[in-house]
Amino acid sequence: MRDRWVEFATAPDQLTAETWAGLVRNEGCPCAVKSDGIPFLGISALPVRLMAPEERVEEARGILERFLGVEEG
Repeated sequence: MRDRWVEFATAPDQLTAETWAGLVRNEGCPCAVKSDGIPFLGISALPVRLMAPEERVEEARGILERFLGVEEG
């Protein structure tokens, strides 16, 4: 059975998304970058979604929030 991947964050552009995804992956949580825009030279300047397996979305979101200094609540 394949994992169902769902969005847990949106980055302003692909370079930021790739950086954020690297932070999440380095903490041991799977993360993928999904761009719906048309890339220019392989890079999308449009918002890009970060995806994680459904059962690990909260973990991925928490990792990203910790690195970005986002306060909960």
